[in-house]
Amino acid sequence: MEKYKTLMEMNRKIVFGEEISDTEKEEAVSILLNGICDKEDILKYKRRMKVKAETDNMYPNYYIPPQNGNKKLRLIQGYLPKTNILYANHYELEVIRLLYMFIPENQTVDEMVKNTLQRLKGTCFGNSCAQGECLTTGISVLRFLAVVQPDNTEWIDQLLNPLGEIFLSFGNGQAAIQKGIPMSYLLMAFTDINNEKTKELIMQKKEWLLGLLRRGWITGKLSNGKISEGDTYNLMGKYIIRNAIGTLPEYEDVSKYEIYVSGSDERCYCNI
Repeated sequence: MEKYKTLMEMNRKIVFGEEISDTEKEEAVSILLNGICDKEDILKYKRRMKVKAETDNMYPNYYIPPQNGNKKLRLIQGYLPKTNILYANHYELEVIRLLYMFIPENQTVDEMVKNTLQRLKGTCFGNSCAQGECLTTGISVLRFLAVVQPDNTEWIDQLLNPLGEIFLSFGNGQAAIQKGIPMSYLLMAFTDINNEKTKELIMQKKEWLLGLLRRGWITGKLSNGKISEGDTYNLMGKYIIRNAIGTLPEYEDVSKYEIYVSGSDERCYCNI
């Protein structure tokens, strides 16, 4: 769980625009590097997933996703995954991605990146599979590529194009999940890539996204006084949308658009 908590906290800080000190980076790197799973544990995990462990590409080679009483934990932006394919690959790709951001010249990290890229090339979700959460897993691949191979436009476009089409079809209703896609996680990938295609996609949905930013979202406490775990991520969702909007020229200075929780209704808003 320590690795998971570290991964979640580092990503939260990045999304919120908080400074990560060198000490925090060193501590995170130590926890994540020391947490690489034994090969035998990886093989056991893959056998539980009912794949041929020695030749499998669909599941991780370095990091087994944590379980909380045999239950999956949430993705870095709050989505609760349904399949092991998404859960396992999201976890490994996000961990290695973070390590590469912090220590890109480390030999162990470099080896993990190279081997993981090779693994992903042999997967359906690494090649724009449009079936269920395989498509969503492609978002994790996009974020991974945006950091470790940002110039690989052919591969990035292969994943981006179908996800972009779905994004443009998003409409009114529940913002968190649209057509089976966690919207804020997709926006994180768009923000990472930050090229003309992603800017155009965000521009086409700008008014819809601005509406979501201005709307009051529950931050955890429901009208009956109970706490909804999923809604506690709404504040983070606001920052993710704001960061995506911030890739557009007219909104570059995102820091001036304050995100806050109102004292009157305990909902989060943005003054954009």
